[in-house]
Amino acid sequence: MTKFMLISLLFINQTFATGFIPNSFSASFEQVYKSALTGKEKRSKGTMDYMYPGNIKLETSSPESLTYVSNDSKTWYYTPAFIESEPGQVTIQDATKNELTKFLDILRKGLLTNKLYKVSKNKTGEYFLEFSKTIVKDLGVEKAKLTFKKDTATFKNLKIVEMTLSNKKTKKLELSKIVEGPKFKKEHFVFKVPANTKINR
Repeated sequence: MTKFMLISLLFINQTFATGFIPNSFSASFEQVYKSALTGKEKRSKGTMDYMYPGNIKLETSSPESLTYVSNDSKTWYYTPAFIESEPGQVTIQDATKNELTKFLDILRKGLLTNKLYKVSKNKTGEYFLEFSKTIVKDLGVEKAKLTFKKDTATFKNLKIVEMTLSNKKTKKLELSKIVEGPKFKKEHFVFKVPANTKINR
């Protein structure tokens, strides 16, 4: 019995350490930014596609239509025109991962304390991550709280991610309709610029 329990514990620890963020996923999201000074909230809704390492596609539908695509070489930020006859705009830059992409890449370390962050858990099953000084400087996030829909702390059950940024603003990401392991092609994370679009570099 003792041997069985030890093997089970090692398996659980290994799962938390390496099996939390899948290689790819898609999800719907609602994002809330809260100002540390005014307390005002800014909300957006949309869909997210992710593939490790560093590939992400965000499409917001509210309050406005925007598309953000990034891979290991390029980043596109596209705003469609309000009027069909007018041009939309896309900004193309060398790849610069935002804090969300970096956060997801780093979180593959799992829900156990490691060199990048310390992990703690409260009685209600929420997990708290405190990042090292090096990661805070690179990531722009000081700490995070993960809330799950059920008792099992799996990515499929992840409900809310709350991040405290280094500028003291907070970002809350509410996830739903999570699909693990979709087979994305590399082209999925390359933005195809529509006709009648002004390109900024």
